[in-house]
Amino acid sequence: MLPISEAHVSLSNIEYSYGFGVYETIRVNNKIPYFLKEHLERLELSAKTIGLDHIFNTDQITEWVSDFIEKISEATFNLKLLLIGAVKKEDAQIFILASSPLFPERKWFKEGIKTITLKYERYWPHAKTLNMLGSYIAYKKAKENGCYDALLINRREEITEGTRTNVYFVKGSTLYSPPSSDILLGVMRMVLLRLIQASKIGFRQVCIPYKDISKFDGAFLTSTSSKILPIKQIDDYYFGEIPSLTRNLMKKLNEYLDMCKGILR
Repeated sequence: MLPISEAHVSLSNIEYSYGFGVYETIRVNNKIPYFLKEHLERLELSAKTIGLDHIFNTDQITEWVSDFIEKISEATFNLKLLLIGAVKKEDAQIFILASSPLFPERKWFKEGIKTITLKYERYWPHAKTLNMLGSYIAYKKAKENGCYDALLINRREEITEGTRTNVYFVKGSTLYSPPSSDILLGVMRMVLLRLIQASKIGFRQVCIPYKDISKFDGAFLTSTSSKILPIKQIDDYYFGEIPSLTRNLMKKLNEYLDMCKGILR
């Protein structure tokens, strides 16, 4: 195990240079990797989606992750799995990295965050690949404009997802999400949908035209690091008070994460 500053990938690795790889970011809290099984399933789905063959199996990776967490002195951090392809599947490489999580400021959970929009569509929406140029540029633009994230808009002028988040809209007692066919299916989204089903909250997957955002009472993001984060602004449009449905889901999710101990139940 090496410090990140000493670990390296060869410059001759064409697959890495061309972005032929997939990755996962896993939240580790008190030495517990949250939803590891679901993250590994998505890693494999991403690899299959782009035709990345390898010889690693779930049991191997799980054991390596456990050993890695045991050797890290910190108890809470983000763990990144990086799977890089090769011409021969035997030459594929997997890296495990640790980094300090970039948690949202506490006030943002109370006040909401600002977002901007940018026209961009990911080529393989269900795959978490290393081809992040479009998302990087959108996220960079968001930060330059004092925003938490950028929401991506497709060719039909519909909002699909954030650069590193899933997005939802609230109307009354119903939650709306862009269709699962058009987005990366986030693990935190999976957890949220489990809670929604158990709570019998109305949920619909529909296209969200950008021109219709004013018809909703509010919106929020989910991700591994942000959990549920309310949106107060999209471009120049401001939502009113954070809907009670959003507040209720934030409370339920926090309680669930404390209870589940990293296992999706």
